[in-house]
Amino acid sequence: MKKNFIYLSYLAFLLTLVICGCKKPEVGYISNNLNYSPQLLIVPQGLTMYSNSINSDQSTQPLMVKLLAIRNKITGKPAPELLQPDTISTFSGEITDADSTLALLNAKITKSLKPPFHVNPIGGRLEFSTATVNVDSGLYTIDVEVSNQRGTKTLLNACDIQLVAKINSSIGTTFSSYSDVGAETNFITLPNPEATIERTAGPDKIIIKVVDKNGKPFNPSAGEVINRGDRGNFAQMNPYYPMVKTVTGMEWGFPVLPNGFPIKLGANGTLSYYRIPGTFNTLNKNVNLAFDAFKVYSPGTYTLTITLPTITKK
Repeated sequence: MKKNFIYLSYLAFLLTLVICGCKKPEVGYISNNLNYSPQLLIVPQGLTMYSNSINSDQSTQPLMVKLLAIRNKITGKPAPELLQPDTISTFSGEITDADSTLALLNAKITKSLKPPFHVNPIGGRLEFSTATVNVDSGLYTIDVEVSNQRGTKTLLNACDIQLVAKINSSIGTTFSSYSDVGAETNFITLPNPEATIERTAGPDKIIIKVVDKNGKPFNPSAGEVINRGDRGNFAQMNPYYPMVKTVTGMEWGFPVLPNGFPIKLGANGTLSYYRIPGTFNTLNKNVNLAFDAFKVYSPGTYTLTITLPTITKK
């Protein structure tokens, strides 16, 4: 009897192994921690912007993402206006160094229909077009469905979108130093210049002024503001209009472009370098200044004023 029991137990064990061995193995993996990072995306109206793809948390690729809803997070009301196609200006191809005239540049600008907001179905990147300029600013949120070969997850309030009022211009960091006259030696760091941008109605024009600590402008037409050797400068980023030197500044026309101007880079990327020769300041040293990533996004006349807070003009 005992032997029969052992035998039957052994058969049951073998049968269990056979059943488990026939079970179809699970394919792929989909995480319970899918998310967007950052979870709050700041989007200025009128600019082309992209988010990161959804954070897969090691889920099997590809991840397919479908927008389920977009709504105003404050009111809870749907926001279909963010999905309605609108006519915007876009580039039909990459702008290269060969596109050095207005005619060549304009030949690559075309009109197209695009919605303000779109979710890329592969990977879930959030995409914003310049058509957001025609949508109310505010805080929005989205629900999405994420799927792969393993299964499907629904993410409610997957990402918040803060659509902020359109900006007309922007600028990055400023720098300054002084050095010996006649030699690129003995550089001493100075306090960073102060940069202000004023936009007024008028022709599409950019004016760059450099002023001393008392607000007195240096005179580019008299050689008081010059390019710094072979380093990058703003004129390199604007081959479409000649630079005009006046007693108070350097001036250029500019084309109004999708996603802002300039679109070209200078010798040092987005950095512009200039110098006040020692002859024209009371320090009697070359005063070197630079600013980074100056850009304008709307029509009008822009005056960028760079103030040297410790320098006095002779």
